[in-house]
Amino acid sequence: MGVSLHRWPVLAFACMALPLGLDAQTLCSAQGNVILYSNYDGGPLVIAVDEDIPDLHVGIVSYEYVKVEFIGAFTGNVTQVVYAGMNGSNDHCGIGSGTSVSINGAPNATTDIRVAPPVTFANGNGYGSMICAYSCDVNTGQGGCNTADQVAHYFLTEFGGILRYHRTQYGCWSGTQYVSAAGNCCEDPLATLLPDHAEPLPLQRMGDRFVLEGVDGVRVVDASGRVVLERTASGGRVVFEVTGWSPGSYIVMEAAGERVLRFAVMP
Repeated sequence: MGVSLHRWPVLAFACMALPLGLDAQTLCSAQGNVILYSNYDGGPLVIAVDEDIPDLHVGIVSYEYVKVEFIGAFTGNVTQVVYAGMNGSNDHCGIGSGTSVSINGAPNATTDIRVAPPVTFANGNGYGSMICAYSCDVNTGQGGCNTADQVAHYFLTEFGGILRYHRTQYGCWSGTQYVSAAGNCCEDPLATLLPDHAEPLPLQRMGDRFVLEGVDGVRVVDASGRVVLERTASGGRVVFEVTGWSPGSYIVMEAAGERVLRFAVMP
């Protein structure tokens, strides 16, 4: 892929909201239905879904390959799992069973493995493709990996949900990652545009066409907060198209509520 990274000593950067460092527990939003895991070394990522979170979406980033296994009482709530990373073949974690990403244990989820897809958010301290991440620091060069805001933006654009937490580290995954333990990072480049206590807004997307049901109306804003579209529902239904819109990130807000959805218009 033309990407060259050297392996460096483990570094720990403090998230701005986490003065105690990356080991502190952080829940970004109790209404969130998107959880993220990122590292460099990959390894066995065992996620215990021990909380009843409807329509749970999971995003995973690593440079080396990772074996993802879901366990717990609420694995059936996981509806989508996306890996976006380098999927390298070095077995730094001693898995010893194959050299490619695998996702298992989420019976109701659609899964997708994407090797180094383009980022959806530009940050000069990160990289232009999704390949790895290891800290919550968005203001310092990440040595060829992605910044936390790039990671969050990519998956929130894909899933259209609310960030519950992001857990990031450099080294191998080990033990069990309990959903109830939350994460250590809440970087989200569009968070300031979201209303407090925001909930996910469901929609159907068909290419450049969006359909929303059960709403009175919607408002769409761009990444600067500028309103680009306002529409009243007809029979509880709103339909709009983004053909010809400028590339970038947008948020759809319910006109009479606190449900939101984000999406990206690509070049």
